[in-house]
Formats: sequence, structure tokens, C-alpha cells
Amino acid sequence: MSARQIPWTLHELKEALERSASFAENEVHCALSETQPDVLEVQLRSAGEITLFLTVGETQILTTTVLWPRDLQDDPAAFEAMMLRNHKKLLPLCALSIDEVDGKEYYELFGAMSVRSTLNSVETELRTIANSALELAADVGPRAGVV
Repeated sequence: MSARQIPWTLHELKEALERSASFAENEVHCALSETQPDVLEVQLRSAGEITLFLTVGETQILTTTVLWPRDLQDDPAAFEAMMLRNHKKLLPLCALSIDEVDGKEYYELFGAMSVRSTLNSVETELRTIANSALELAADVGPRAGVV
């Protein structure tokens, strides 16, 4: 697959994702954020309707999803040390960060790719981040192991 010749815009990417044949009917829902006009909110119904946030910059597309508040994690320091040691095998194609949302720290999963990436690559990135977020929450999140 060759790279796209022209960089994506947020609106072009929204339309392409909505029309994509690789998603089942009604699997993906895209909407421009009401509070941040340069952010596309993407929901993947096949991944528990997780919301991914996508921005298109000059050179890269950044995709993120908010996981859970840092203060809900049992022993955040131990969790963060474990993630640094196991990141490559737990989160392929993704990175974990701590970001502030409305004055509170949250874990956030993100990935970046070229603005000239193929639509197939963008779709793979969305699915990978969504699936990794769900698996991470189930395996090591604050409610992991709770029945």
C-alpha cells in the first residue's frame, strides 16, 4: 500500500471513515467535537462504543482515548512502573500517558501516524487503540478482577 499523495484534512477523514466499506453498517460514528473544533470524535460500536479523539496536524494524525482517572488506580506508581517494563508487549502501536482533563489526571492511550497514511492504516490504528484500551482496562484497570 502506498502512502496518500495529499495530507488528510479532518473533514476528509471523517467522510472517508463514514463511507468505509471495512466497517460494518453503523459500526463507526464520527462527529466533530462541539467543544474542540479541530477534534473528530470517533465511536467504534464493535469496541463497546469507546470514543476515540482524532486530530490532524501538519505532519501527523494523533488518535487518543481517555482511560480512567489516575486516582482510581490502586498504587499508581506501581502500575506506571509495571507499564514501563511491559509496554511493548501490552500496547502494540500505542503509548500510555497521564494527561489532565478538567483539572484531574487521567491515563490516556494514544498513537500517531503520518497525515499521508492510507485509510486502511488509519482504520487499523483506530481499532488497535480501541482494542488495547479495552484489554488494558480489563487486565490491569482499577476494576480488573472485580466480579
